[in-house]
Amino acid sequence: MKWINILHLYQPPTQSHDLVRHVTYESYNLIAGLIEKYPHIRMTLNISGSLLELLDATGEQKIIQRFKKLYEQGEIELIGSAMYHPILPLLPPSEIERQIHLNNDTLKKYFGEQCVPKGFYFPEMAYSKEAAMVVKKMGFEWVLLDDSGHFPSTKTIPHSSARTCYEINHVGLKVIFRNRIFSQTFPPEYIVDHILEIKDDVLITAHDGELYGHWHKDDNGFYQKIFNMPDIQTFKVSEYIESLLSSNAPHVLLEPWEGNWEMTEQERKDGINFALWKHPENNIQKKLWDLAHISMYIIEKKTKDPNYAIARNALDKGLASCAWWWASQRKLGPFSPVTWNPTEVEKGATMLLTAVRSLKKLSVKDHMRAEKKTASLRELVWKKHWKLHAKEHGVDLETNETRTK
Repeated sequence: MKWINILHLYQPPTQSHDLVRHVTYESYNLIAGLIEKYPHIRMTLNISGSLLELLDATGEQKIIQRFKKLYEQGEIELIGSAMYHPILPLLPPSEIERQIHLNNDTLKKYFGEQCVPKGFYFPEMAYSKEAAMVVKKMGFEWVLLDDSGHFPSTKTIPHSSARTCYEINHVGLKVIFRNRIFSQTFPPEYIVDHILEIKDDVLITAHDGELYGHWHKDDNGFYQKIFNMPDIQTFKVSEYIESLLSSNAPHVLLEPWEGNWEMTEQERKDGINFALWKHPENNIQKKLWDLAHISMYIIEKKTKDPNYAIARNALDKGLASCAWWWASQRKLGPFSPVTWNPTEVEKGATMLLTAVRSLKKLSVKDHMRAEKKTASLRELVWKKHWKLHAKEHGVDLETNETRTK
């Protein structure tokens, strides 16, 4: 069996340095160590520019050098993405281009000028055709999508389709589809336990790299088991696509569904393609987007401001998807927390407000637009949080007294 495994490594720009060091110790060192220990392993990695900046800032240059060596030796392939992990279909094309340019420049800074990725990772696999056209315009050759979220069928991608060369119609990007069922597990364990049930000779998995060692501890030796199995060969995505092209595999044009890698069938039916970041009934997310659009509008007009570069950098970071994600209040899977954290929501809002505050030549009216939006958002966030807290701890919302059974 051919196993194509793609790992997404990312930390938000507002992440604490202590946690970055902790995840590096538990996860990133483990991933590099596995590839070093088993030289036959081939993986495709998205190491986001945001993470690379944080690793550098926290004194973790050694892990960057380890990944660089593995890249130069051809054991890993790097793919492109958006610098600070925004949801690209929800941004204007100019912002999409900027985030991709920033990420490209960061990869070259840490991995060398020769680092020009062929593949592209949409943050959260949040895909739209309009965003894909920008990606193609910027020189990428293929993208990764989800079989349940994007494959244009009422069912998941057929097993035999893993040997088909897919291309997005009228865009020109090749596309491969990850297996969601396997990807949402701990793949080394799930593959070993279900190896006899896998009907096809190709398996494509993709998930957060932090699952290795940080979110999940392998206490039963599944790394050793899977990487020592003689019947499993690992491949980088570009190697797999090249094998399809050289073998004259069937070439199929298709129109992937707009959506993301957590999209449910009900969300598709309801036409809510990006529910975790823009749900029509989530007022906190709405207010965050209002603040983001105000910040983009104001800063776009202030390119000659003395502090434009500072404001622009804060805006780039403020568009990270995390604040919206932490406002969604969902339980997504066995390795995911409930996605509610008022502090993380506030961090995103503060970064957007900081972008506007950084400008020197801005009217009081424009400053106050951003201030009022942020204040209203904060009040809504913390009101919701303390209501949830009171409910959890049995506090009566009217009397503020603890209820007894």
